[in-house]
Amino acid sequence: MTIYMRKIRRIEIGEVELYRETRLKSLRESPNAYSSKYDDAASRSEESWRSQVDASAAGGDRATFIMLDEHPVGLAALYRSENCPRDGELIQVWIAPEERGGSAAAELVEEIFRWAADNGFLRVRAEVMPGNSRALRFFEKNGFTR
Repeated sequence: MTIYMRKIRRIEIGEVELYRETRLKSLRESPNAYSSKYDDAASRSEESWRSQVDASAAGGDRATFIMLDEHPVGLAALYRSENCPRDGELIQVWIAPEERGGSAAAELVEEIFRWAADNGFLRVRAEVMPGNSRALRFFEKNGFTR
């Protein structure tokens, strides 16, 4: 029997395929959770994916984190607001169905909070799609207010 340990880490420069596969899986599996749509994302150019990955793999303005077990089971990103540079927008939060209901989402968001604090963010905002009451409950339980 193989035992895997869940790990959260920042995406690395050049990990285009890992990010693309995970992001597309999240859009396919949870289509109503995001404003982005699977077909639009799937048709993006290689350069567009590479640019996004590399920009969020280094520096202090944006970061994408991936949760890995045997395979990717979580994804979340934080982008610095252009209008309010001390604020960040939490986006692309996704947890694989088999990991939901446990601690995975809270662990992933806690890693985002640590990175945000280390990089001078004072506030993290998240937007929830209408009708996504589960996400809304999660965010409120983890320190977000309406």
